Amino acid sequence: MSMCYITCRIIDACLRENVFGLLNNAIAVETPAQIHENPDVTCLLLKIGQRDLLLPVRPTRYMQFWRGISDYWFEKQLDKWEKRSGYSNWLALLGADEDEDTRKALRDYSQEADTAVLHRQYCHQAYQDQIEHLGQKVTDISQWQHRMLFGEQLAAFQDHPYYPTARAKSGFDELALRLYAPEFAPSFQLRWLAVRRTDVTQTSQVPACWPSFFETGLPADLDVSHQLLPVHPLTWDALTNLPLSIVKAPNAVLTVRPTLSVRTVMVENAPQVHIKLPLTMRSLGNKNVRLIKASTLYDGHRFSRLLMAIEGQDPALNGRYQHCDEQHGAHIGEEKQLAYIVRRYPQSVCENITSSLVPVAALASEMPDGRLYLQHLIDAFYDGNVDAWLKEYLDLMIGVHLRLWLVYGIALEANQQNAVLVFDCEQALTLLMKDNDAARLWPARFCRAMPSCSDDITKFIDGRILVDDELALAQMFTTITLQLNIAAILEAMIEKSLTSREEVYGTLQTIITRSLNKLAEEGVEVAYAEQHLLESELLYVKYLLSAGSLMTKQRSGAADINKFYGLSAPNFLRVT
Repeated sequence: MSMCYITCRIIDACLRENVFGLLNNAIAVETPAQIHENPDVTCLLLKIGQRDLLLPVRPTRYMQFWRGISDYWFEKQLDKWEKRSGYSNWLALLGADEDEDTRKALRDYSQEADTAVLHRQYCHQAYQDQIEHLGQKVTDISQWQHRMLFGEQLAAFQDHPYYPTARAKSGFDELALRLYAPEFAPSFQLRWLAVRRTDVTQTSQVPACWPSFFETGLPADLDVSHQLLPVHPLTWDALTNLPLSIVKAPNAVLTVRPTLSVRTVMVENAPQVHIKLPLTMRSLGNKNVRLIKASTLYDGHRFSRLLMAIEGQDPALNGRYQHCDEQHGAHIGEEKQLAYIVRRYPQSVCENITSSLVPVAALASEMPDGRLYLQHLIDAFYDGNVDAWLKEYLDLMIGVHLRLWLVYGIALEANQQNAVLVFDCEQALTLLMKDNDAARLWPARFCRAMPSCSDDITKFIDGRILVDDELALAQMFTTITLQLNIAAILEAMIEKSLTSREEVYGTLQTIITRSLNKLAEEGVEVAYAEQHLLESELLYVKYLLSAGSLMTKQRSGAADINKFYGLSAPNFLRVT
């Protein structure tokens, strides 16, 4: 079943991204009776190279015009249609008339799909093994960090809405999953390197939870000349041929727990401290190796300070979000395997016994009782009132991110993993932000709104952060806030019959319109956003499968594989 499931997801993503022009000459046809028992099923007649295909589909208005409904298709052989299935056959078909580099990328992706199938099976078993733990009520979990990890674990069992093989943690075998993946809720100890202080760049003092040299098994007096760097155990064995000046400590020390991102771990005895570590793993594409660039230490902290400066001065945003403190980190030159970032959660959140931190990624996770985790949260924090939560959530996400875009020229890549909701019985829903080293900022607009911070934006290291027009902001708002963090959740609610499609998208359209009108009353220029969001026939879609796995960078031309877009989705917000 896992293979059929992954095949369906891959075919669907290929339709969404129009991979290799798959849909350019597609024609919707009635299904020939001899190839399908249901004559009401629509098929797309496709031509790939010299081959004619019939692919069973259904029409949709969510993210694409056609959605694949099966793991099989039909290829014309002489005068009859023959059934084919399986992602390996599908990917080979796509590459049959492509160049060798593209065919190799498709073969590599087929191996990633193999990993996704295998890891899905392992994680399904992990879910069954922990079903009693996963079925508990969040309100019965007494400590904030355990409530947070509970949500992170649930989110880990939920597949990415759009990237079909996100289940694959390439570089992990079954043992590594059990030892280090959040689905299995393990704890483990970090490894440590002693690095000469003159060789390491450290942005601030290390946290109080850091071990001593003695605890790591090294001479205590080494502290005079060296600094300790944490290393993930899975990366440890890959650190070969280190310079003689770097000493591997013999002892593993400092117990941690993995979060949804896998490479970011929570310190068990200091849970407000999370450490982001380089990890020799690939996820969301073969090109997405989870190491750490030195620039992200500085750019992420700089963005967090800008966002908190905005929150502090703008009454419309004040109190609606907080940001984790990410000022501490260290790196050794540009070595991507020898770096780390510390993320401190706000004390106000950690000390609040009535609040729960939940990543957006967890909302659509299915609980053992068959309901969404979101339904459990609504029961606990909203007395079961779905509409009350929905309106508050949409108002928060649209109100914050639309204002950041149109007033401050900022769009955040705050995906489902990094967009954290603070549920609280005693106050309104708020956001906790983190990991904003890959945002987009339009200097002209930002400097008009925040002249006191204009010098700060010249210090960003990654040149892709600064953009010179509004398009990049619109693309990120659309693909992250609107599609990933809102529409994906709405679709999960529709599927569970918590709301109707007409009602929920009507509510979203109303909240966007109201937000735009309010901004216009303040003198903010909203015409571009209004046209882009409410009037355009098509919306941008992130083509992560194409850029991240199926295409070479030379073919896609993507400067950033996480920000490669196509204008191909029907606009579910369009005013008709």
